[in-house]
Amino acid sequence: MSKREPGLDLLRCIALLFVVTFHSFLNNGYYSEPQVGASMWLAGSFRWLSVSCIGLFLMLTGYLKCEKTDMKVCYRGLLPVLIAYFLAAIISIPIRHFLFGDTQSFSTWLSRLFSFSAVYYGWYVEMYIGLVLLIPFVNMVLERLQDAKALLGLCAVMLVITALPGATPIVLFPDHWRVIYPLTYYILGAAVRKLQPRIHPLIGVFCAISVSAVLGAATVLSTDSKLSEALVWEFADLWIACIVVCLFVSLYRIRIPASVGHILAFGASGCYGGYLLSHLFDAWCYKLLPSWRTPDRYALVFFCITLPIFIVSVLLGAMLERISNRLSSHRKGASKCLR
Repeated sequence: MSKREPGLDLLRCIALLFVVTFHSFLNNGYYSEPQVGASMWLAGSFRWLSVSCIGLFLMLTGYLKCEKTDMKVCYRGLLPVLIAYFLAAIISIPIRHFLFGDTQSFSTWLSRLFSFSAVYYGWYVEMYIGLVLLIPFVNMVLERLQDAKALLGLCAVMLVITALPGATPIVLFPDHWRVIYPLTYYILGAAVRKLQPRIHPLIGVFCAISVSAVLGAATVLSTDSKLSEALVWEFADLWIACIVVCLFVSLYRIRIPASVGHILAFGASGCYGGYLLSHLFDAWCYKLLPSWRTPDRYALVFFCITLPIFIVSVLLGAMLERISNRLSSHRKGASKCLR
């Protein structure tokens, strides 16, 4: 893809904002609050919307990489991803050890470094490495699916075996294959690239918000108080996949002014590094204002803490990207990890 598509940059920035938002619920008191009332319904709805973050990143990966079948080209792209991870670890380890009280021996930190737990959200890098190793072979299969019905059939089967099992409390399908949901999102992104479906942005966003609102209502209505007793869904589940697809298909081709596109391109370049470093801010920013950990102040927390964390994470991530580019001969940059 020679020409940059601002809609994809927008999706990437939204996905990182959703990551930071999703993690904010771990720190704003949401999980300890009784799940009752309009405030908790709104908070829960926004939380379910933010759960779409990983699916958006994985669909971006499928959209952008679905035509690559050369193993050398695919695997070479892992180098800047790994360099950026190690740079983030170099920043994260001293802060966690000396400032956050996560005191560990040198051997423990070394073990964490190579097990991708030196940064809090290193699990995504682990998952992405495995996905990249599979990409050339998955793309060979997709290349042979010339018929749109066959491609849509594959998407449907992947959703049935990974997303349907967790759709309801009733077991609708065996959940043994649920863990391969990254492949489902990858194939959905590839299908969008090949079929180029379009939904009006307002309609797609409205549908995503509507599904989130229904999930928020289901959470509140399914328990007398405790979130642990309520209905819950995860990244792989069908309703979350619906949110992801609605947002992606409605925004990936959206028209954006050139001036805004330049800002989004810069923001997108900082998404991978920002993702890896964002928890360093999560770990202490929310503790500065403990009195804000109440449902009536969740909106204030978002605008005064969560949004600034997102912006600072993007800025630091962009710096990490530039350093990684200089250390790597692969010029496409580490930000491709979250595509």
